[in-house]
This record gives sequence, structure tokens and C-alpha cells, in this order.
Amino acid sequence: MKDKLAKALCDANVMKFGLFSLASGRKSPVYVDIRVLPSTPSSFETAVDELAKKVKELKVDVVAGAETAGIPIAAAIAIKAKLPMVYVRKIPKGYGTRSMIEGVLNKDQKVVLIDDMITDGKSKMRFIEGIKHEGAVCEDVLVILDREQGGSESLGEEGVTLHSLITLKELLEFMKDKQLVDDDNYNITMNYLNNPEQWNK
Repeated sequence: MKDKLAKALCDANVMKFGLFSLASGRKSPVYVDIRVLPSTPSSFETAVDELAKKVKELKVDVVAGAETAGIPIAAAIAIKAKLPMVYVRKIPKGYGTRSMIEGVLNKDQKVVLIDDMITDGKSKMRFIEGIKHEGAVCEDVLVILDREQGGSESLGEEGVTLHSLITLKELLEFMKDKQLVDDDNYNITMNYLNNPEQWNK
């Protein structure tokens, strides 16, 4: 499964090498742009198929897409898994209901939060708080890619379990094996993942 998914991500050209600023403000020699995935339908379908299988295993009532990257992914999963879908805003809207939730979410429903990827996990907790504010339960986060930079641990501290389809290291190993990344970018990125602080001194 992971090789098939890795190929799908590579076919969609999600991996960029260079020097980037992440949403957290930290520097990185690699940027994973999973937002482009829906632009390659066959690759998107491969990822959604695997995500839908995971969702069914979790036995949830609702899938919730995190604004913005998680919204198209959650919508596709909802259709595939035949489940209701909502999306969670980053901040409450400034008019009308002023809710962070768009869609129908009822008290005590079990929700899985869907997003494209995770780095340190801090942004995910804001979305989870929005879900909990409506009286629903969110104990699971499902992403396509885990950068393995503290996300699983930070969610775990809040009683939330992270589920991912692939890690950044696994994707890099696939690319190296298939000669889709040169040695310099592979070595720089692996060194960064093993010691990210060296890029943020």
C-alpha cells in the first residue's frame, strides 16, 4: 500500500526541495504540497481510497475537514465511506452563528479530523477544540503524511491519536529507491529530519 501511495504522491509532484518557511515560521529544505493532490485525479483517488479504509476502521459518525487543505479530502472520503461531513474553520466566522463548524454536527457524535499532513500538531488542537465546543467527540486525527516532527506526541498529550498513511521519511526512501530524488537533496532532507534544530538556530 505505501509504495502505491508514495508513487501517487510523486506522480502529483507534491515534493519540493529548496529552502522554505513553514506555517510555523520554521525553516525547512523540503516542502510537501499535498494541496495539489486533487489536481491529479488518479493520485487523489489512491489516497482517498486508503483514507476511507482507515475511517471505516475507526467507526466514526462524522468526518471533519480542517480548513483549508482538509476540506476536499474530507469531502471525498465522506462520499467514499458514505458518512456525513462537516468542516472546521481556523477561527469562528464573524457573522451569523459565529460557529467554527460548517455543516450538521450533533452532541456526542464521534468525529475524525481530516487534514493533508501534520508537523508539530499544534494547529490540529485548535480544530479539535472547535469540534468539542459543539459537544462532539474527537479522539482521532487522520492525515495523508506525517512529517514526524512532534505531531503524534503533542496530540497524544491531549488524548488524541494520530493516524497517517505515510511518513516523510518513507516517502523519501521510496523516491531514493526509484531514483526520483538526487543524493544531495535526499541527504540534506534526511539530515534535517534527524536534526531540524540545525535549520532554525
